[in-house]
Amino acid sequence: MKATLVRFGPELYEDLRAEAQLAGVSIAEYVREAVVARMAYTAGRRGDAGYGQAARTAAAAARAEAVKVREESTAVRAEGRQALGQSRKVVARAHSQDGR
Repeated sequence: MKATLVRFGPELYEDLRAEAQLAGVSIAEYVREAVVARMAYTAGRRGDAGYGQAARTAAAAARAEAVKVREESTAVRAEGRQALGQSRKVVARAHSQDGR
């Protein structure tokens, strides 16, 4: 996957953030899907014969990538919570051994 920088004004960014949240996706996923929709629309207006299948394929790939990223980020957050819990146990043991 390639990365690119997109800049939004503050008001547009807040609208984008709110819409993505309502859709239950990240801002990046929302923008990716919007790009695919725009490309399909433009291709359709040009009369490109295969635009429908190409758009569905691109949208499916974008959704699959979003699912993968969400699953990975959920796993990373769970690992972080587990590490935090373990570190708290270690600190508590150290404090109890020091008599604190």
